Amino acid sequence: MVIPMIIPLIYCMKYKRKALTEIGIITLAMVLIVVLYWPLLTSNLAFTHTYPVVKLLLFVLLPLALFLVIKRDTSPLHGALYGVTKQGLRKSLFWFLLFLPIMLIVSGFIQYFNGAIWSADLVAGTISFFEAFTEEFFFRGILFIFLLQKTNMKIAYVTSLACFILVHPQNLTTLFIVGTIIQGIVTLEIARRSQNIIGSWMLHGSNRFFELAILPLFL
Repeated sequence: MVIPMIIPLIYCMKYKRKALTEIGIITLAMVLIVVLYWPLLTSNLAFTHTYPVVKLLLFVLLPLALFLVIKRDTSPLHGALYGVTKQGLRKSLFWFLLFLPIMLIVSGFIQYFNGAIWSADLVAGTISFFEAFTEEFFFRGILFIFLLQKTNMKIAYVTSLACFILVHPQNLTTLFIVGTIIQGIVTLEIARRSQNIIGSWMLHGSNRFFELAILPLFL
């Protein structure tokens, strides 16, 4: 997950040295997330209601805290820097509604052909819907919208997508990798077209709810 950060680091070293501090902070946050997240993912904690709280701490509060402490000002706490704002909200929700059927169809086909079967869980689906915000804030908010301000479109897009794919290594050798890639692209497109991550979160969360609470009723 950390490896793709080499791309913006090299770019900023060559063209935008003033942005190296921010890129370094993001890289440090990612290292800490990797060190702390994988033991969580492979432990029993990953299957409890504590999991969303830990994800919030790691993917949202940790990078913001690092920005605040290292930069020593409150400007990195402004939600607009990461696409959490009213500006572009309608456009973000428009693209969410447009892309949602595509994402749900892809997920349905993958679950069907992969033969994954589990009981419908409304509570887990609801919790997972809201918890999806943590990944969207980090991968589309920080690693795309914020990174875009420090680098350029190609670098921010590739870095965000690559990191999102690599944070799901359990999918790399299965059919689920197709859904991960498509979801990464679709959520990035929503963020790119609106500079707002609310629609990205809604799509990510709706897809999770669909997979956990609705789709099992039909498989």
